[in-house]
Amino acid sequence: MVTVAEGVHRFGSSLVNWYLIEESGKLTIVDTGMPAYYKQLQPALDELGKTLGDVEAIVLTHTHVDHVGFCDRARSATGASVHVHELEASPGLKRVPPLRLYLRPQSWALGAHLLKTGLLKLPDLGPSTTFVDGQVLDVPGSLRVIHTPGHTSGSCCLHAPRHDALFTGDALVTLDPYTKLKGPRLMIDTVNESTSTAVASLQNVCGVDASHVLPGHGDPWRGGVAGAVERAMRSFRSAKGT
Repeated sequence: MVTVAEGVHRFGSSLVNWYLIEESGKLTIVDTGMPAYYKQLQPALDELGKTLGDVEAIVLTHTHVDHVGFCDRARSATGASVHVHELEASPGLKRVPPLRLYLRPQSWALGAHLLKTGLLKLPDLGPSTTFVDGQVLDVPGSLRVIHTPGHTSGSCCLHAPRHDALFTGDALVTLDPYTKLKGPRLMIDTVNESTSTAVASLQNVCGVDASHVLPGHGDPWRGGVAGAVERAMRSFRSAKGT
């Protein structure tokens, strides 16, 4: 367990993150990594002195396989409510990135890791409650939803003001696991539904007052949201030669 902000703990692997928010003795899970990461949940609770019954909510930034992984299993075990943007709730949504991404040598380590941790199980979202942009969720952490489409149509960032943190999912990462490039950035074009929309969506969060940026992939960024957005935009323009 790594504590990345006051009351916020990071789990997963070097390639994929999931988080626990601890507030008033109760817990919210933000994203649920890969299916095999479920085995991390009980040891995490033990370390925090908590039980499965202390998990009140599971909130997803989007529903790609590496974020929805053990969601339904955790819901069944804890009785927690599951929350997701209304555009991510359809059972017919594509949750696995294009296979051509794994033709790149830089992606082989990620592909091997995803296969080892349950990629082919195609985990189900399960029963969920939907949210919309601007909504403040009644969950530990009181997360405020910021719709940031582009990576997916319902991709969202989640602002936890009491914890001075912004969870960015894949709208902004500090490691692109498909290229191994580090630092605040957008994901590689091929994995985004619309990279141009993803770029525009960064403006939705650049004014958020939070010191800690907690992405779906990569280490925390502690230089504030505006700094992370500026670095991501600089990286994008450099990659495009503009």
